[in-house]
Amino acid sequence: MNRFGLVSVIGASFVLAACGSASAANGGSSPSPGANAAARGGAAGQLVQINGDTLILSSANGDITVTFSSSTPITKASTASLADITAGVCIVAMGPKDSSGSITATTVRLSPKGANGCAAPGGGFNPDAGGSPRPSPSGSPRPSPSGQPNNLTVLTGEVTAVSGTSITVKTAAGASQMLIVPTVATVSISSTTTAAALQVGQCLRATGTPDASGNVQATALTITPPGANGTCATGRQGLGRPPGA
Repeated sequence: MNRFGLVSVIGASFVLAACGSASAANGGSSPSPGANAAARGGAAGQLVQINGDTLILSSANGDITVTFSSSTPITKASTASLADITAGVCIVAMGPKDSSGSITATTVRLSPKGANGCAAPGGGFNPDAGGSPRPSPSGSPRPSPSGQPNNLTVLTGEVTAVSGTSITVKTAAGASQMLIVPTVATVSISSTTTAAALQVGQCLRATGTPDASGNVQATALTITPPGANGTCATGRQGLGRPPGA
């Protein structure tokens, strides 16, 4: 082999070695499906099996295993109405804010006031447990998905006064915020319950981070009403997507 041929062979060997190293590095850094699932967090579906502290949820992508413990908080969300909004209850409302500063709710979630008032954790409504949108500071606008108003606002606090569809809410900062709840708004109420309330056939939302296998260790469970078509929202859920909605 002449000098030029030897140089070509050696150069090709270095190129192949470099490509192999780059491929191995890329393979090592690519997230596994389990890691992607963990990033999304939580699961929702129809409860099809109960085995002690292990639950099986039916989803569009197959069954999801959810485990919980005796310390996992369990809540039940039920359909409510404007009449259920009374002074003293905790409220999480979402809707656009107009130029006057008033918020018109599209969805409302209620819960009894706890030992710590309406401030989670320890009292009132915990938005993550119910799957409602993770709130920005009360009364402030937040970015909205495409097709929704840019001035979408999440309001959390305690109801202090009710006059027809006009609601006065005291925020955690102590400010008063005017909230309008039209009759077309979706209103639900959340209450604490126990594992004894879990039944096959219910819609269930599990908050938690999936492991590498896609199983969810629940930090909170919420029994939710079915959607308008009578079915449960299913699949891996990002925190903040309400099942049954």
